[in-house]
Amino acid sequence: MKKITLEKLLYKNYLRTSLVSIFFIELFLVFFYFIINKSMIDKSANFLLNDVENSISLIIKNQTETIKEEALNIDFINHSLNHFIQMKLPYDGKILVIDNLGKILFIDENIKDSLNIESNKINILDNKSTKIVNYFKEIIKEKNLNRIVISNKNYLLFSKKVPDSSIYIVVLISEHNILNEIQNLQEYYETLGYIIISSVLFFYILFFFYLSYKAKEVVNKINIPLLEIIELTKNLGIKKDIKNLEPCGIFEVDRLGTNFNNMIIELDNRTNKLILEETKRTYQEKLANTDPLTGAYNRRYLNEFSYEYLKIVKRENKDLSLLLVDLDDFKIINDTYGHEIGDIVIKELVKISKLSIRESDLIVRFGGDEFIILLPNTNIINARLVANKILDKIKEYNRIKKYKFSISVGISHYQVGDTSIDNLITRADEALYEAKKIGKSCIV
Repeated sequence: MKKITLEKLLYKNYLRTSLVSIFFIELFLVFFYFIINKSMIDKSANFLLNDVENSISLIIKNQTETIKEEALNIDFINHSLNHFIQMKLPYDGKILVIDNLGKILFIDENIKDSLNIESNKINILDNKSTKIVNYFKEIIKEKNLNRIVISNKNYLLFSKKVPDSSIYIVVLISEHNILNEIQNLQEYYETLGYIIISSVLFFYILFFFYLSYKAKEVVNKINIPLLEIIELTKNLGIKKDIKNLEPCGIFEVDRLGTNFNNMIIELDNRTNKLILEETKRTYQEKLANTDPLTGAYNRRYLNEFSYEYLKIVKRENKDLSLLLVDLDDFKIINDTYGHEIGDIVIKELVKISKLSIRESDLIVRFGGDEFIILLPNTNIINARLVANKILDKIKEYNRIKKYKFSISVGISHYQVGDTSIDNLITRADEALYEAKKIGKSCIV
């Protein structure tokens, strides 16, 4: 299983999921804002255009009715023209007056260029633009036209025939003039939308760093006691004094720390108990395997060790030598100086022998004044060197000590066909017997 740190786990599984979810929610809200904004702007524009259309139509209708009432006793056409010329229209509306034959009776100077008209005394139906001609034919036929496109510009068109006359009043208002406020409002909302997007992104980035910082704080708050636990577990069984974990404020981690502290106490108690039991067992085993006077191994241990070791010697064809050491005239020492001095002599012999052999070699008290020195991985030549070394050290001892003693040594080594340590002991005993015959304090 792939391993991952606690910080990455928190970020990957929780923090990243939360941030991605928040980001998509914010993205949806921004997208929804622009859709609603565009819909509201479009509806507002349509509402305003319809309102203007109704207002202008009502103005023209009211003006024509006023003209009709006021022009009973005066020249009707001149009065109508003057009346409409003086009329002020909202949104910078422009007036064009024609008769039923298309002759222009009046035209606002500002729309001449848009309609490609060079003179006031021209027929609109003779215009070079077929599109414009068709528009005005429809007006003369009193068909309802609401919007026209001239020179790639959209205009609202309002036309009305003056009752009881051949005069047509045409009003053109640029959609741009009407929708200018709405377009400004649309630009304002778009700018506001971009500000919102920038704010959301800025907030998102700040929120991301804030959550990352908080995530690290949480991870550190959890990690510090966990790392302490890990460090303390490394020292279990190595250091005796292990400090207790301090609470960190997180219930579960503090509970783990409490359990760990209790475990250390319990482990320490069990370890002390185990050490005590092992010490007792080792001591008892030592008592069972060693001679209480000299500390050398006894015959029981020799039999157990040699049984297993001889298997290795046979299997791997290793060398094994044995020294059978006997104190010369030990009975005379006991009779002359007493058994207490005899015990001292025996202990000194063991001490000198230990100083002359390796740690891997074994000293065994075989009898009252007889000892076996077992030399693993040692041939008979080197075994003789060890025996001579012991004799030399005893001679040095005798020069400075009051109670003098000597030893005789019989040597033997493992031979093919030996089945137990007794075979080596038998041959060493025969060699020891020869050494005694020769004159003691010698090696055979």
